[in-house]
Amino acid sequence: MKNIEDYINKTFNEWVEDIADTMFDAGKIIVDRARAQTKAEGGFGNITYNLRSSIGCVVVSNHHIKDEHVYFPKIGKGDEGHAAGIAYARELALLMDDGETFLIFVAGMEYASILEDNEIDVISGSWEKFDKQFKALLRK
Repeated sequence: MKNIEDYINKTFNEWVEDIADTMFDAGKIIVDRARAQTKAEGGFGNITYNLRSSIGCVVVSNHHIKDEHVYFPKIGKGDEGHAAGIAYARELALLMDDGETFLIFVAGMEYASILEDNEIDVISGSWEKFDKQFKALLRK
């Protein structure tokens, strides 16, 4: 009975890891889409590149973020934004429920929400496409 239970747990954990990897792959596509959006497309312009560098995603499982599940490519001289995005994602990871696996998208600069409130798309428009992207990757 112990061997069966171990097998079931191992198989389940492998399945969760596969789903987390697929969520992360879809998340990277969505992040890249959000970061590539231009001002003419309803996005925002660049001055410091901090806002673009603060946009990213992480997969969180039991408040833990594996290094391979962190996606915040730095753009230009956006060091401050890059650090802010990762810090904000880590902060949110601590708020997630135990035993659950989540994909978190963030725009880590504080003014991102102000832009979104003024109907300038930082990440929300791209996020709306996540389900479709995730399902497409699951079919592969």
